[in-house]
Amino acid sequence: MTASDAKTLRLTGIRLPIAWEHLDLPSPVRLGDITLSQGTPGWRWEPAAPTFDAPIELLPHRDAPPVDEPRVDHVVLMVPDLDAAIEVMADANASPRLRTRVRGRPMAFYRVGTILEVIESPVRNPSLYGIALVTAEPLETAALRLRALGNDVGDPHDAIQPGRRIMTVRGFEAGLALMSPEGAAPSDAEDQLP
Repeated sequence: MTASDAKTLRLTGIRLPIAWEHLDLPSPVRLGDITLSQGTPGWRWEPAAPTFDAPIELLPHRDAPPVDEPRVDHVVLMVPDLDAAIEVMADANASPRLRTRVRGRPMAFYRVGTILEVIESPVRNPSLYGIALVTAEPLETAALRLRALGNDVGDPHDAIQPGRRIMTVRGFEAGLALMSPEGAAPSDAEDQLP
């Protein structure tokens, strides 16, 4: 590992109020470089967490069995002030890959191992909102399988990103979506900034 690699900010753990076993996953579970666990929102960063003034608990390292499928597509963080969040991330040595508006909301996207989608929203404090997982399994098949496990699953539909599809899994206290792997960029992004 080079000196510059040591400074690369990476999100390595997420805890959300999502019962992963309801999705036929172990809990905790490691998807790629990220360990997912169930409980009050928390996160783990390497080499150190950005210092948001937020009630997001910092998690210790936790071993978990790896699973090849699904993978983490992105994690959603809601913030009251996008400019202030960008400053916090800059202090942690991370710059947005894209700053834009989607459906009228200011957003910034970071590559921190996975993608961190930071959305300005009328919240009191920064908060972990949810997670999107990507699966190679056809979404219609995944919807049937998850419904058979007793989950409330929305119908798959086109995502914002061209060529991708998405569906929501409801009934948890955090946002959860499954996405298809094709495509990459938001289609109705407005006002793209450098």
